[in-house]
Amino acid sequence: MIKRIWVYDTETLNIFTATFIDKDSNDTRVFILTSSVNQIPELLNFLNTEVSGLIGYNSISFDAQVLEFIYRHPSCTAEDIRRYAQIITSDDNRRPDVPEWKLRIPQLDLFRALSLSVKAKRVSLKWCEFMMDLDNIEDMPSQGAGDNWLEQVLSYNLNDVIATKELYKRHLKDIQLRELLTKREKVNLINSTEPDMAKKLFSRYLAEAMGIPENDLKSMSTNRTVVNIKDIILPYISFKTELLNMVKTSFNKLEIYENDKAEFNIKFGGIDITYALGGIHGALSNTIVKSTDTHIIKSADVTSFYPNLAIRNGLHPAHIPQEVFCKLYESLFEERRSIPKSDPRNYILKILLNSVYGMSNDKFSFLRDRQFTLSICINGQLLLSQLFEAVILGIPDSKLIMANTDGFEVLIPKEYEDKYYQICKQWEELTQLELEFVDYKSMIISDVNNYIAVYDNNKTKCKGRYEFENIPLHKNKSHSIIPKAVYEYFVNGVDIETTIYNHRNIFDFCAGVKAKKSTDGGSRYELRYVNGSDIVKERLSKTVRYFISKKGKYLYKIYDSGEEEHVEAPVKLGSRRKDWKVTYFNKAFYPDNFADYDIDYSYYISKAREWIVAIEDKKSIKLIYMKQEM
Repeated sequence: MIKRIWVYDTETLNIFTATFIDKDSNDTRVFILTSSVNQIPELLNFLNTEVSGLIGYNSISFDAQVLEFIYRHPSCTAEDIRRYAQIITSDDNRRPDVPEWKLRIPQLDLFRALSLSVKAKRVSLKWCEFMMDLDNIEDMPSQGAGDNWLEQVLSYNLNDVIATKELYKRHLKDIQLRELLTKREKVNLINSTEPDMAKKLFSRYLAEAMGIPENDLKSMSTNRTVVNIKDIILPYISFKTELLNMVKTSFNKLEIYENDKAEFNIKFGGIDITYALGGIHGALSNTIVKSTDTHIIKSADVTSFYPNLAIRNGLHPAHIPQEVFCKLYESLFEERRSIPKSDPRNYILKILLNSVYGMSNDKFSFLRDRQFTLSICINGQLLLSQLFEAVILGIPDSKLIMANTDGFEVLIPKEYEDKYYQICKQWEELTQLELEFVDYKSMIISDVNNYIAVYDNNKTKCKGRYEFENIPLHKNKSHSIIPKAVYEYFVNGVDIETTIYNHRNIFDFCAGVKAKKSTDGGSRYELRYVNGSDIVKERLSKTVRYFISKKGKYLYKIYDSGEEEHVEAPVKLGSRRKDWKVTYFNKAFYPDNFADYDIDYSYYISKAREWIVAIEDKKSIKLIYMKQEM
């Protein structure tokens, strides 16, 4: 019998179920263990004879461990499996009992391979189902509920396998990239998160460059009690304005201990700018900026800013020889530059280059040296400031629009475009860094993290709240029809009612919320509605999908403390009160007539109008034409 790769999931309750679907077909296998049915022998035979690999979600830490337990205890009961499952899930930081390399069956764990296990991106499979607009995102029903408990569990188990397979199909290119790298680098990267991948590859390259065993490198670090910032600011950083000289002086005075924070806030060039130990950011708020016949929006980004800042200035962790570190770092940068952005290797090299900065601030990393981290971040902020100061001072009637980490946007008179490039060229010669330029037709800005930018070639970039397509799984696509309507209004001149009334994807009207477990107190969700003289309270799944409807029910968030919160709370419209109702949509349905969804379009229109009104405030529009104040 030819062995195949299967997508799978297990459920460990007072009954045990395991469902498998072939990754390339709909061929399905289901195994159960109850007080009256024991299919463990059949399960083990299937695993031994028909399975070459398994694809799961959080499978290395859970499902694979359950299978290993069954291998070790083939006479176990469902209760034995349930108790073991409770043990291995009792601590989020618990390491798997059987490490990946010792597992009997190779695993592709999408939770890790898609970097969804990283703390900042961690999400459940249920949330992935919401983000993928799958039909059924219902949670497991309460244990033992109903006369058809086994059928409910099997249905839930199958649904999660279908979802895992869909997740695999949609991200197949990411998986294939890992397979390619694993073969090329001869190190298992299949289940590596992006940070782990960077650590594995960079540690190998660096150990080879230093001529030492990789294990010796991994034990190295530089730990500092304090970092004196005056010792790390580059000597060629200088300013002409009193305000930015004050920023530099303020940094010079800092002595940074572990866990210290520092922040400076100034107003320069007409925008509020924040300097901190994590980076610089500032922007006009609630503003539309447009290129005109007389003025043009210029954008400049520093090419691989942080890596090149280290390379050009010989910055390195103290325990790594400068020549070795900078030579390796530069070779990776040059290799990436020689590869088209469409090539997946370019993306991997980008991860490698950018991860070095993060690893240098990681207590458990072989690159640990907080002075190196701060040298890059603080000098980066100051050098960027030196450039936009030169632009603002050197070009009359120029206006700073935005500054963030590795670049800035500025509105300048067209007649000074050559002067702009001349100033940038002088900065490049001083710093030995390179700039990349684009022009924008317009920018619709809420703040530095939320904006729409329209390029000169009419392509667009949406950030933050304005994203409505291809939103990453760890984010939230709730009510994506709203940013779409706002986008169409600002970019294509389509009124919001036209966009919203004519849209026919029900999922874009949906929102998602998640109940939480916490040592400080968790939460849950429930629907409330009136039935006769009674108020009915219906407890919901941990993950809830809903849309606003005219004849729906009221959604409430209930905290363990007993406090309550009306989700999509009522609004006051003059003397009237508008109660927003919702339709619970964890199991999608598709009426013949879209109007039968009974969507309350007034909700989506009012929200889109709020965004637009905030942007189109007359005072904000005037702001971009005001002369800057220093």
